[in-house]
Amino acid sequence: MTQFAPGEIYYGSLSVAHSSFPVRCVKRTDKSAWFEHVTMPEGYKGPKRAKIHSYKDSESASAWGWYISSTTLDKDPSSMYDPYTI
Repeated sequence: MTQFAPGEIYYGSLSVAHSSFPVRCVKRTDKSAWFEHVTMPEGYKGPKRAKIHSYKDSESASAWGWYISSTTLDKDPSSMYDPYTI
């Protein structure tokens, strides 16, 4: 299973907006992960605590209203969308 790991960068996204932003996992426990915004830390109060939802192959969390998946490590989800289908 892919888990959130402190020090690693993941990408948060909204399902209604085809964009994303990088977040760093700064701490984790069995039930929670703390994230900080990588490029604009002054604009987002952090670290932000988020409840971890575990699945068979991965974990997910929600911080600042954005969806973060442990499978987006080093992979920007906004690059997976075709801009002509929006």
